[in-house]
Formats: sequence, structure tokens, C-alpha cells
Amino acid sequence: MIQKLFAQSAFLRFAFWTCATMTGMQSPLFCQRVKWEISGTTEGLWNITDGKTGWCNLLEVSAETGLWKNAQLETAAISTYNLGIPVAGDLQAFSCIDAGPDKAFRLIEAGIRQNIGDKGSVYAGLRNIDMDHFTTPFTALFTNASHGNFPILSANFPLATYPLAALCLHTEFSPLPGLTFRESLYNGVASDRINRQFRFYPHSDGMFNIGSLSYHIGEEDRHHGYYAVGYALGSSPSETSADKTFNYALWTLIEQPLLHAGESHLGAMWQGGTSPASRSTCRHYWGAGLIWSNIPPQMTQVGLVVNRALYADGRETDVELTGSFPVCNHFTLQPAVHCINTNGNYTAAAQLRAILEFGN
Repeated sequence: MIQKLFAQSAFLRFAFWTCATMTGMQSPLFCQRVKWEISGTTEGLWNITDGKTGWCNLLEVSAETGLWKNAQLETAAISTYNLGIPVAGDLQAFSCIDAGPDKAFRLIEAGIRQNIGDKGSVYAGLRNIDMDHFTTPFTALFTNASHGNFPILSANFPLATYPLAALCLHTEFSPLPGLTFRESLYNGVASDRINRQFRFYPHSDGMFNIGSLSYHIGEEDRHHGYYAVGYALGSSPSETSADKTFNYALWTLIEQPLLHAGESHLGAMWQGGTSPASRSTCRHYWGAGLIWSNIPPQMTQVGLVVNRALYADGRETDVELTGSFPVCNHFTLQPAVHCINTNGNYTAAAQLRAILEFGN
């Protein structure tokens, strides 16, 4: 354990040194040229039903560095350490920061974005799909991994999702205020190993394509509406055969304002998708919830959501109640309680998450 914690601290020192060397941190123009963020998350997990406990830790360092006109280098890396994980045998994973085996360094983003006026952008490099299509003001609150990306994707494709990444060409186009087209083309197999991440071999790995059309009304941190529809399709080798198989999925995400009182507002969320092919591991998924945001005085956010996934060999429902409680500008506490029904077996679980963030 001491060796793993030392490796994490060494990774953090390495990240700082890299930013300083590559971007000129000591120069007077650093703050204008570089946007950086460091976040650390630690989470205690408790299976209330059988008493099992666990501990999850995530350290993330990211930076955006200005290059030539309207272009920037975007980089991000993570370090993870877990103890006693998993604590529950759920299918959807009630902790979205559980990255599986411990690893002191994972590169999850490294690429160049070229902005094209104020209407769009093109990104080329290492990336994952979570940040582009599924991270919204409402979904970001909940701890269930189904809000990072839907099970109809994560269970059916070897896709670039946390903590993995793959080479990607990502484009965004906004012809009208609030209306955005997003299109992403990935190498068909993702990885967390650097020697396998920077590869584009569609002949052996296949390809993965995901796109969405979204419409956003109002400011994200206030009373807002968000509506998106999307698709995913790809061909990739299976775990047991090098022969590539084709699959597809359709999904939608709706965040609807209901009422507001001063700075705070109540909203409803519905998300769902289908991947009906017989070869799909997860064929249908939906989630619905209520979120009360910007509750004074600390702009607290609380939410209740139900997630249901239908797999080829079973089904699972997870009811989650959680809240995000800012303690100060850089520190947030988030407790959560889950009631999980997996193929008729009930599990109650709880977690307490602490988040420390710094950036410019």
C-alpha cells in the first residue's frame, strides 16, 4: 500500500514537472496560455446488506495549453488506488470511480483541438467518450456508473470509456445558439496501456462511431433544459474471437426544468437507450430522476434517480439518493445510498465521497 501511495505522489510530481516543462509554467504568460485542474476523490463504500467495506481513490490532472491561433493541446491523466473493491456484485457498478485494478498512471487524453470560429471545433488524439456525450449538469451529480455512459454502450462495445482511452477524431458544430452536433470516430479497441493506446488499426481492432444532436436552453448552472438524441455503431473483435462483429445502439437524454425559487430550481431527468441485436449483452436501459439544484446557502445539489438495465442473462434496478454539499470553494462532500435489485437479489449500499479540486 505504501508503495502504491508513493507511486501516486510521484505521478503528481511528474504531472507538475511536465506542465512546467512543456508549457512554460514559470513564464508571465502561463496563466493566459494554460488552463489546469487537479482533483482528488476519495470514497468509502459500505455494503449494508453483508457488511463488506471498500475504499476507492482517484487523482486526476488535466491541462489545456494554447498553441497557435484558436488551437490548444488538451491533456489529462489519472491515478487510481482501491482497497476491498468491489463491495457489491451489481451489474451497473454503483461507484463510477471504481477503475478496477490499481494503476499509478493512466493517460486518458492527449490531443490537439482546433477551433473553427465560434461555430465548431475539430479534435484529434487520445480521448474517451464520457466527456463529450454524457456529462451534463444533472448526470454529473449521480455516482452510478450508468451516468458516465449508458450500459447499452459499455456492455456491448470495447469502447473508450473511463478509465480507458483510444485514438479519436472528434468534431463539434453549433450552427445555432444552443444547438450542437457532435461526431466521434474511435479506434475500435480502447486501452489504458500507452503502448496500445496510440494505434489506429481498423483492420484488426475495428472502428467505433458515436454521434449526437443536442439542444441546450439557458445557463448550465441555473434553470436550464437539455435535450439530446444519439447513436452508436461499431465493429470490433470479441473476447473469444478475432473475428469482428457489428453492433449498434440508439439513446436519448432529456433534462427538463420544472420550477424554480430564487437561485434554486427543480428539474427532471430521463435517459435511455436500446441495443436490440441478439448479440448485445445489455439490450435496453432507462433512468429517471429528480434533481434540486443551487440550494442556498452553499449551492447544494440533491437528487433521486432510478436506473434499470436489461441484460441478456438478467436485469437490474438501482435506486440512488445522493447530495453534493460544498464545504468551501475547493472541497465537497457527497453521501449516497443505493437500493439495488439484481435478478431478484436485493443489496443496500452506501458511500461517502470527498472531492478536493484546484485549478485556474
